[in-house]
Amino acid sequence: MIQFAEGEVTKLRREFKLILHRENALALCARLSDMLDAPPPEPTRITSVYFDKPGHPLTLRSLHTPMDCLKVRTKEYAPDLGATPGEERVVLEVKRERNGVTQKRRVWVPRASFGQVMRGGAGLLPLIAGGSLMPVLAVTYQRHVYQFSQSWRVTVDREIGFHRVTTQLALGQTSLSAERLGAPLAMDGRVVVEVKHLGAELPEWLAALNPGCKPAYSKFAEGMARVHEFVADGIAEG
Repeated sequence: MIQFAEGEVTKLRREFKLILHRENALALCARLSDMLDAPPPEPTRITSVYFDKPGHPLTLRSLHTPMDCLKVRTKEYAPDLGATPGEERVVLEVKRERNGVTQKRRVWVPRASFGQVMRGGAGLLPLIAGGSLMPVLAVTYQRHVYQFSQSWRVTVDREIGFHRVTTQLALGQTSLSAERLGAPLAMDGRVVVEVKHLGAELPEWLAALNPGCKPAYSKFAEGMARVHEFVADGIAEG
């Protein structure tokens, strides 16, 4: 089993999402675990920060057209299995979603220089040039990864918390965590399951769970609605 990958299924893939309550999620995880030839994976704690531009165009796009949207975010993993001892780093992602196809560009950046990167000091990703992006939301959650090949995997996210985040925290030189962010302003008690694949044939029982063209769940859209009171037809004053 491959728990984490930087391969093609991360860069370009098809995906569908399921929103499950605890009992159904436990049954799904048990079935996935039965397919493994190793013990079930240990969970990872993830802290993600989403960025937007003045006027919140990325937020509004995610709310109005969830099947055609763009997200800019960071992720930090605990544990970070790819880091060298003593290294603190963050991965910067630009994620494009259109009609069930997801494309990502990812760049790993040392935490110590991340603020400089986001302020335009290094043009690693064209979208961030000029330093016009600002942090608008932090999301924390626990993730289990079930990966059986380089061509498909399933992630299961629990304990999803939504936080306000300051520029000082988001761009600082110290890694973010749920403890540093403080208590979430809102929690989502549901479980978010994402099935990610390269068009390879999934197990029949798993493919049958695909909800089709229903709007996808988005932590970004959900969090902006709960923390900043965004609504589908505009911005509600908080």
